Amino acid sequence: MNLIICRSHVEEIVGKSKGSVIERVFIGVGLMKGDEAHVLSIHECPNVARDPCVEFKAEPLCLYNVILSAESRGLDIVLLIHSHPAPPRPSSLDLEGLKTWRKPWLIVDSRTGDYIAWFFNGRSLQDVSILESNC
Repeated sequence: MNLIICRSHVEEIVGKSKGSVIERVFIGVGLMKGDEAHVLSIHECPNVARDPCVEFKAEPLCLYNVILSAESRGLDIVLLIHSHPAPPRPSSLDLEGLKTWRKPWLIVDSRTGDYIAWFFNGRSLQDVSILESNC
């Protein structure tokens, strides 16, 4: 699987995530074309988890509004993004979310700004190639 995303979107996500004491949550909206997720826009939602320093939960009304806006434009959620203060590998909670959502996830290390995208293909976890474009 490939993730096609604007470099400016990645810079915004990393910029907002780096140094954050809470996990930041973003939703990528765009189109799936075969095994390529094309991100056209990103939307940050507040993290309303009980302990936002160690887990994330997108505020439901924000997520709902992102979905409605995407659908009104013929688009879909194609990427889930969050940060955590650790290497950009899925936690056990993230793995459950990857299995449920079946979308690529981009995880940002809020300490270093490093990021990796992941996808659960139904059998195993795989990393996703990130292709940054100038949009």
